[in-house]
Amino acid sequence: MRKINILRAVLSVATAMLLTGGVFGQNPPAPYALYDANKAAPSTVDYVTFKTGGTTMGYYALPDPVYHPNYVATGALTANFVWNWTVNNGGAITYPVATFTANYAQITYPAAGNYAVTVVEQASAAFGGCTGSTTNMNVTAINPPTGTASIAPGGTWQAITPNVSYQICSNQSAQTVTVAFNEAVPNILASYAFQVTETKELLDGTGAVIATPQAETVVQDFPLATKLKGTNLGGLPSAAFNAATPAFTFTFLTDALDIMQNLGVDARTRYTYRVTRTGDAAQNGFASNISQKSDFISGTVNYYNFTNQTVSFIINPAPVTGPIYYVPNNFNY
Repeated sequence: MRKINILRAVLSVATAMLLTGGVFGQNPPAPYALYDANKAAPSTVDYVTFKTGGTTMGYYALPDPVYHPNYVATGALTANFVWNWTVNNGGAITYPVATFTANYAQITYPAAGNYAVTVVEQASAAFGGCTGSTTNMNVTAINPPTGTASIAPGGTWQAITPNVSYQICSNQSAQTVTVAFNEAVPNILASYAFQVTETKELLDGTGAVIATPQAETVVQDFPLATKLKGTNLGGLPSAAFNAATPAFTFTFLTDALDIMQNLGVDARTRYTYRVTRTGDAAQNGFASNISQKSDFISGTVNYYNFTNQTVSFIINPAPVTGPIYYVPNNFNY
């Protein structure tokens, strides 16, 4: 017994040194990382985005180093050990041993809400069948994020559609566009992938487009790898990210809203800003840090539609008053 305790202590220290040094072998593979060092009463929350039909995430339990001395170096497990997982509130557990190691399980969360997950390692009969201590995990499945674009220039601007489109006379200074997200995650975890496009068009009196000085152009892209967040605001003028869970807002300034000319004549000028899927201006959608993480098992990123995708400002030139026509004095001369 004394030998076993000494061996356990030595191997535990060795395992800790390997983990600290970053040498973890191939199992668990990237991007899996330590959830919480406090196994009995963890303070970390694992956030996942609930999807229709349930959200499935995969988890590894680190094996006991005494019984699995080759795990850290090679990923090898001692045969016939069992990891007993539990989840409450209707969660479902599967053990896809055919394609994953025996210390791996997948848990499906059937609805938004809080879940308590546990795992216990049990030795094989050859090692006495001992049942280990319980490791706990806290999981919160949240509703999918929502997002919308809006403007509210105020002052003497005339609303065509409130929060969406406005018009005014004469040149204007740059105005603020707001892209709002709602997601029940801590401020530190809020980040979003999408892009912003800008279009400049000239309109006639009926609102028909008569010229396009600038076709739709991507002016800011936040791809999946470098999402919008507090530490990545992009390059739009006066860009800011305000975080106050669950409400997050990205704001930026438009170009100066100047009247442009058509064939040398001032024309009604429309500036349109659109938020859309990164890398694909034809789509309407965004992904968040947590929603992309929640798609890890499927390997296909889900995008969520913006409630409102487009905002626009119309700058109207002052009408040019024409000459007066009258009945001439020599009409009956």
